[in-house]
Formats: sequence, structure tokens, C-alpha cells
Amino acid sequence: MVPDRCYLCRSEGEIVEEPREVSAGNGRKVTITDRFYRCPNCGETWYSGGMADESFRRGAAALRVEDGLLGPTEIRAIRASYGLSQAGLEKLIGSGEKTVVRWERGTVAQNATADTLLRVLRDHPQVVARLAEERGVRVKMPNVALEAESAPDGSDSPAEESMRPAA
Repeated sequence: MVPDRCYLCRSEGEIVEEPREVSAGNGRKVTITDRFYRCPNCGETWYSGGMADESFRRGAAALRVEDGLLGPTEIRAIRASYGLSQAGLEKLIGSGEKTVVRWERGTVAQNATADTLLRVLRDHPQVVARLAEERGVRVKMPNVALEAESAPDGSDSPAEESMRPAA
């Protein structure tokens, strides 16, 4: 089967770029400028090669912009700041296998809850240290001074103290 031929009527397809509504995950639809083949004979549409991945990337990017979510580069930077592999970050946050891979490739946008967690990890290394300890994940802590928060009575909070990485 030649990928530029329609699988229904075998006519040669034409590459089309036009606005199209696509699924961007969780049942959400977004409109993107999509690139695909269309059969001039029967109207069937299809993707060839990496066209589908590009469509997924454009859809996820549109969803991230709509919802104000972190982008793939920002997620990669958070992971790298702790010296984590993609699998390591997945274990740290308790996500499914290949979730971080898809976020970083841009083919899937994280939901708002995962985005909030990523922002917490980025902004609060003590949370990363605590999760790493609980889940048996080795992390490289950035050179950030972690200040102890005081309890209302002025003493150091034991919970905060246990979240600091060892020096």
C-alpha cells in the first residue's frame, strides 16, 4: 500500500492544510491547522508517516496554551534540574509508564492536576526530597538553600525538617 493513495478507492491523495477540530485528550477538542491527505475522488482523509504525531503535537500545544500549562521544554528542565530520567520522574510522581515521555515529546498535554504537581516540584525542592525518600528515587538536589518554616509557636516544624535533603 502506497501511503499517498486512498485505501478505499486507491486514488492518489492530495496533501491538505486546513483548520480542523482534533481530540487533544480527556475528550477535549481543539481547532488546529492540520496537515493530512485527502482523496479528491471519495473525500477520505488519512495521515502518513509522522503526520499523525505532528497533529497530536499541535493539538496538545493548543490545549497547553488554552489552559496555561507548562510546555515540554519546561517539564524537561524540571526533570533535569533534579538529575532524573523520564522513568525516574514517573516513579517520583506516581504516573504511568511513558507519561513523561509523551509530555516531553509534546504529543500529550498533562492535565491541570499534573501541571500543578510539576510546578510544586519546580518551586519546592523539599517536596522533591520528601517524595524521593518515600518512593526510593535518587535525585540530585539543586543548590538552593531550603529555609525552615517556623511553626506558629516559633519552633521549627518537624514535618518541614524531615523534608529537607541531607547535606
